[in-house]
Amino acid sequence: MSDKLNSKLKELEIKKKELQPKIDEINLKREEEIQDVNKKYDHMMYDVNYTAQQLEDEFYNDLIKSFVEIVTREFDIKRSTDIYEVSKEFKDYRETISQFNMFPEELINMMHKVIKGDPIENIMYELDDIQKKYRKS
Repeated sequence: MSDKLNSKLKELEIKKKELQPKIDEINLKREEEIQDVNKKYDHMMYDVNYTAQQLEDEFYNDLIKSFVEIVTREFDIKRSTDIYEVSKEFKDYRETISQFNMFPEELINMMHKVIKGDPIENIMYELDDIQKKYRKS
């Protein structure tokens, strides 16, 4: 009985060795096909992510543009009045914009300093540099 089992075991090992090249071939083909499928879906994911990134960049640039507009408006208000006080709109904007995590903290701090008494000119004269630094292409 033991000899018969040993014989069967050897036969099994021989069959496994004979089948191993075929198994390797199948595995290789499977890997190639998986790579092809991955390339296809990677391309699709890239397209979707690219579109999402473009939308995010556009929104971010709109945030920066709104900052430039509010600072410019505030500067114009200051130039047109004898007694200047930071406008409610500027204060409200600063509160609202701080809710957007992607909005640069540095710009929020600049606005906060103006609200606390720093001249709006400190931001106004840096607007070109700010736009160059923060706008995304």
